[in-house]
Amino acid sequence: MLVQPRSQPARTYDEALQRVRAMQALDDGSILPEAGTKLYDHGARTPLAVVLLHGLTNHAGQYREFAPQVHAQGVNVLVPRLPEQGDRNRMTTRLAALTAEALLRSATEAVDIAQGLGDRVVVLGISTSGLLCAYFAQFRSDVARSIPVNPVFALLHFPYVVSRVIGALLLRLPNFFLWWDPRYKMKELPATGYPRFPTHALAQTLRIGDAVIDSAKREPIRASSAVMVTNKRDPAVNNAAARQVVRAWQRLTPQRVQTHEFTTLPVNHDIIDPQNSQPRTDLVYPVLLSLILATPAA
Repeated sequence: MLVQPRSQPARTYDEALQRVRAMQALDDGSILPEAGTKLYDHGARTPLAVVLLHGLTNHAGQYREFAPQVHAQGVNVLVPRLPEQGDRNRMTTRLAALTAEALLRSATEAVDIAQGLGDRVVVLGISTSGLLCAYFAQFRSDVARSIPVNPVFALLHFPYVVSRVIGALLLRLPNFFLWWDPRYKMKELPATGYPRFPTHALAQTLRIGDAVIDSAKREPIRASSAVMVTNKRDPAVNNAAARQVVRAWQRLTPQRVQTHEFTTLPVNHDIIDPQNSQPRTDLVYPVLLSLILATPAA
């Protein structure tokens, strides 16, 4: 069973800043400067605060071009570095012991901090962090909008039930590292992300998606709104699983759930990092920005 982290929302802007600095203090000399937790703020609380969550084996630098665009709209933006990621050594093994609970604690702290940065809070994340966003949509009433992007509810194009069995098996088997793409290995982009992942870490992230799906069958989302974003030509996930979650959400709260599917993007999973293999941020960023800024008032 997934252990839910305790939430302690920041009560003031000053408290939020103190907690951001504590998060940044975790970025020691082993972490790339561009990979550490970043805060783009306006020196005071703003009507809207946004948390941007990076994908597995990437880091906060994934949003180095998008976060300033959001900030330019008068928004305080927090981009946390999630646990065990952003190491200077691309071949590090530090991800081997990552758990779903550790990911949730770190992301929960970021959302808690954002409560002191803005009157309303939006959280957006891609891939495994899309699962974190779906989790916050399901379980947090103080999130004004959650935007999961290409969430990994099911691996590759496996049906969800098959993917869930695979995830459970991976946790029981020995932990080993796989290349994201064995054709490119160390040449895999982005150049500062890890080119491989441990099977246990991937399986741990799937536990978060399982918790969302199990709850969505019985309970409405607690966030004020949610927008599920997918790429029709995503090679890494089964979009049918994301649609399954949307149907469950809409069954109980249809007025609070929207979708957006990119239909003209290349075959690509990471549609946010400007250093990905086929960047079309000119198409992606305006849509994501509009979804953020269209967040309904409470």
